[in-house]
Amino acid sequence: MSLNPDLFLYNLTIRPSVTAVKCCIGNFIGNRRQQEVVRATATTLELWKLNRNNGDFYKVVAQNTFSHIRSVEALKSSGSEKDLLIVTSDSGNLTVLEMNTEKGRFESVSNEPYFKTGLRRISPGEYIAVDGRGRAAMISAIEKNKFVYKFTSDHRNRLQVSSPLEANKSKVLTFGVCGMDVGFENPQFAALECDYSDYEEKLDKKMHKTLCYYELDIGLNHVVKKYSEEVSFSSNFLLPLPGGTRGPSGVLLCSEGIIQYKCLSKMTHTIPIPRRSRDQKRSRIVCGVVHTLKNSFFALLQSELGDLFKITLDYVVQDSDESRGEAGMVNSVEIQYFDTMPVCTSLLIFRAGFLYANCESGDQYLYQFDKLGDENQRKFSSQDYPDDIAVLDDETTLFEPRPFDNLNLVNIVENINPLIDAKLYNSNETTSLPVIYSLCGTGPRSALKVLNHELPYSEVVTQELPSVVQRVFASKLNRDDEYDKYIVLSFVDGTLVLRIGEDVEEVENSGLVLDTNTLGVFQVGSTSLVQVHPNGVRQVFYVDETPQKTIDWAPPAGIRVLHCSATNSQLAIALSNREIVYFELDDLDKLIEYNEHKELAAQITALTLGEVQAGAARFPYLLVACQDKTLTVFSTDPESTLEIIGEEILSSAASSLMAFYMKDTAIVLNTDAGDDDDDEPELATSLLYVHIGMESGVYARLQMDSQTGELSNPRNKYTGPRAVHLSRLEAVGQNAVCIFSARSYLGYTRPSEFKITPLMKPVFQHACSFRSEDIPENGVLAIYGNSLMIMTIDQLENDTIIENIALRNTPKYMCDCTDKNGMMYVLEGDVDTKRDIDAERIEEYQQFGYPKAPGEWASCIQAVVVAEKSVLQTIDLGDETAFRACWVNFESRPGEPFLAVSAAKNQQLSPPRNDGTYIHLYRISSNGTLELFQTTKTEHLSLALVAFQGKLLVGTKNELILYDIGQKQLVKRSSTRLDCFEIIDLKTQGFRVIVSDVRDSVRYTVYKPLENSFVDFIDDTMQRHVTRALLLDYDTVVVGDKFGNISILRCPEQISEMSDEDNHGFLVKMRRTKLDNPVNYYVGDMPTFFQKGSLTIGGAESIVYGCLQGQMGCLYPMKSLSEINFFKELQKLIIHEFTSLTDREYLKFKGYYNPPKNSIDGDLVEEYYRLGPDKRIRIATKMDRLPRDIDRRISDMRSRIVY
Repeated sequence: MSLNPDLFLYNLTIRPSVTAVKCCIGNFIGNRRQQEVVRATATTLELWKLNRNNGDFYKVVAQNTFSHIRSVEALKSSGSEKDLLIVTSDSGNLTVLEMNTEKGRFESVSNEPYFKTGLRRISPGEYIAVDGRGRAAMISAIEKNKFVYKFTSDHRNRLQVSSPLEANKSKVLTFGVCGMDVGFENPQFAALECDYSDYEEKLDKKMHKTLCYYELDIGLNHVVKKYSEEVSFSSNFLLPLPGGTRGPSGVLLCSEGIIQYKCLSKMTHTIPIPRRSRDQKRSRIVCGVVHTLKNSFFALLQSELGDLFKITLDYVVQDSDESRGEAGMVNSVEIQYFDTMPVCTSLLIFRAGFLYANCESGDQYLYQFDKLGDENQRKFSSQDYPDDIAVLDDETTLFEPRPFDNLNLVNIVENINPLIDAKLYNSNETTSLPVIYSLCGTGPRSALKVLNHELPYSEVVTQELPSVVQRVFASKLNRDDEYDKYIVLSFVDGTLVLRIGEDVEEVENSGLVLDTNTLGVFQVGSTSLVQVHPNGVRQVFYVDETPQKTIDWAPPAGIRVLHCSATNSQLAIALSNREIVYFELDDLDKLIEYNEHKELAAQITALTLGEVQAGAARFPYLLVACQDKTLTVFSTDPESTLEIIGEEILSSAASSLMAFYMKDTAIVLNTDAGDDDDDEPELATSLLYVHIGMESGVYARLQMDSQTGELSNPRNKYTGPRAVHLSRLEAVGQNAVCIFSARSYLGYTRPSEFKITPLMKPVFQHACSFRSEDIPENGVLAIYGNSLMIMTIDQLENDTIIENIALRNTPKYMCDCTDKNGMMYVLEGDVDTKRDIDAERIEEYQQFGYPKAPGEWASCIQAVVVAEKSVLQTIDLGDETAFRACWVNFESRPGEPFLAVSAAKNQQLSPPRNDGTYIHLYRISSNGTLELFQTTKTEHLSLALVAFQGKLLVGTKNELILYDIGQKQLVKRSSTRLDCFEIIDLKTQGFRVIVSDVRDSVRYTVYKPLENSFVDFIDDTMQRHVTRALLLDYDTVVVGDKFGNISILRCPEQISEMSDEDNHGFLVKMRRTKLDNPVNYYVGDMPTFFQKGSLTIGGAESIVYGCLQGQMGCLYPMKSLSEINFFKELQKLIIHEFTSLTDREYLKFKGYYNPPKNSIDGDLVEEYYRLGPDKRIRIATKMDRLPRDIDRRISDMRSRIVY
């Protein structure tokens, strides 16, 4: 690593990967009346909870393991209400985790090493099979190795994991493993295997699959293969069934077209997999789940087309567990069509009657069972089929798919997997945030998704008012009122009071001053209301909502009231002569003025009294901000009223101040919830915070010690170029701060973080909390312009609003032309799919998929209007498939834009071949539609197109071809063959072309007009398998490869100058040097897009990237050497103190292919927040800093570059 690097990147994840490797269900929190789901993404463990009352499915915990997770499985721990979690990863350890409900995080119970680190086909951990009673587990590799672990408990009821028992056999492939439920007999495991040793010797010999039963003899501590039998070679899936007193035990073995019930010493039962009436191909089962009811059970199996089938068994019920573990004999097995949903990798059923579908692509779904099957639906029974031959010969096992009948969709977890391409779009308006357009999904569920980083709200009603409103207030009249009674609207020159009842109507006799604007309205004492206006203070006493008495206070002549703040027993106002006037209630609920006015050195810009805790008589402090950028803390204690306690210097004059308690970010999971208590996880005890809005557009939050008044732990956020104003709201059971600037924001607490998220437009000027009989909670009154909106903020979990622009087929490429004509041109295609479809049946296709047609392509080009978020035009390509496109303006035809599209006819993917390749040229009309202009036949498929010097540059195989437009087709002007395999991307600047290869990294070439050829003058030291590249400047490019690496490559300055000055390219070509590699960073997922841009208003420019499984992040170039050295040292110390859940070494994980170089992992740095106090202090001591200083630096870095 360079001592003084000129490029150093700080990585932060914007949106984590959403693709789950595996999901499991269990009681991980310890409440047996609730169930939770653990989703394991590539590197992260997520705990999700279900609210059975309203169907909400939300994430509670997300914990980065800094390792590649292979599989997870729930382990029922004996003697405990809490389930444990078994995790296998590339760490080479068998990890057993337990959820710590007090900390809200998984903690390691055991990490048993069993193999070397990394991912290999002989590394156990690809499959986890747990015994039905939680006594043992088998972990299996794809080939050869199988280990069995035994689980016991010590005298303290702590889990004990035995040493592994091996069940290995060379040259054996494993296709599936499951743990059988055999009651309390010796644990058994079933495995689907294939021995290929004979096939290696005789290649013409047919291979066979076997179903093998392994048994763990607990007494002898030994594993034996108890039995094996040959099964169909198409067998691919095993599903264990309940045993002991709960069922007949055994497994369901799924093969192409058939399902078999298998169990040792029991008869095999065979049933068909029904197929769709229009489908000739037999189906395969890809996933399934068993659900146990009180006295029975059933299984749901899903085919590769998404069809669900319900399996039931007729068996002899056992009253008690037999001595030999044999449950009742099975009389028959029945199957019937259940419903159809998108293809899943995991199906999970909650006891509350919900089904979670973890789809292999696109959104995830939560369904509720309406019923458990249709009695009128045809059933197929094993009694009608004596063997598998009879099943395969039956041509009547057909069904007709139908809309949902047994399931009801209740929740959608929106997802951007797979992420094919994306575009960061910024409208350059001061109130607009960057928007991400992402291509994702497959088949009829494909979409161009628009990701807006905004918090949604529900609009109840909007009312237009006669003029512009400055402020809005909602207030009770009595301290004991449950709901607000008055809405007070402050205009420039008057005040309007509305009564809240069955109808909202104007109050004729409110007792308030109406001929001037209002600065604040507060309910004080038992039955009074205080109105603060520029000319003074009025206190109104009410009896039965009727004003009975008013008391007025006026400032000295010529002095006006500027600011105010109040609690139920206190009032503080700021006067235009720089004085503070303080009031408190007496025993008769009258405001009594403190006899001394406090004069300050500068004009007062804001002041606040804070939230009074239950049982306290007053808030002990008054905070005052002045024009000289000072923030002063005064005491309100009767013995030291208005004495100065402390003072802070701000970066800008404050325009607004608030002080109230907010939830801490630490999580406490509720383990004692009742049957109907499905609320979110509780956050730890509240802390007192001071919120500051500044004239510079910066929002700041400081923590305040409620005992001493000391301010600490500052956090800043730039919100826009306007002065910041604040108000306090109540949302989803917690205090939140509403921030008004160039945009409206909401600051609130989520597990492990304080978030500031923009609210949906419009931009509000002021807001307040609101409660009525119709809106008892989460209500908000907000004003914008001359409109009043009543709305509710009902959720804080999802801070991204995703809008879908439906696409017809799986997207392949996106040609972004938003800066030219506001359009995006999307190339789409699906193989083995019927070409002619009915556009009116799109909803049906989204559920059932498109009709299949082997060897046929359904392909099109769709023109999307970005501003309107709609598809303007769809061009069918017939038997051709489009792969790449670019906008090109030919020098010989000025002012006439074209879209060049490379396509192949009847393309076969493996092995790759086709019936011809072409480049189509479409004329782009003024409204963005396309018209075919000409077609040019090419020798090979072109996977890279780019406009270059008024011509079209094409990368075909390893050849660069320069085309100009002709009368009937493109004319070849130049052709240069390069020393690479297949060009997949081209980037240009001037005469320079950066060529990306599918397996040979990037190379720099330069076009020499005198030679009419491209000179390849420098390439990389490594053979990177490039997926995306982005030109950062004339000499620098960032590339991502298919193994999850992001690298920055740079051409040395001397070589760069030589390539430009050498008119013929001979000298620079003979020099033949290599690219510098200043930065390497491992993200663990395949990058699919790069773009330079800013993610916040006024934020720093960074490299935004997206990956195939939905992960998004940014790489920020750090500016100063002191900043680089600080985070380098901090990261080094955190690596030393941090322990991964799976015990994976961080540097080995990040150095999978290349050692990390000149990069900081911001996700690891933010783990500092979650380290224990001792470790935090130890790190801070070694850095000669305070822990709060480190917290601030980390927070400032995040707010500078991401949301």
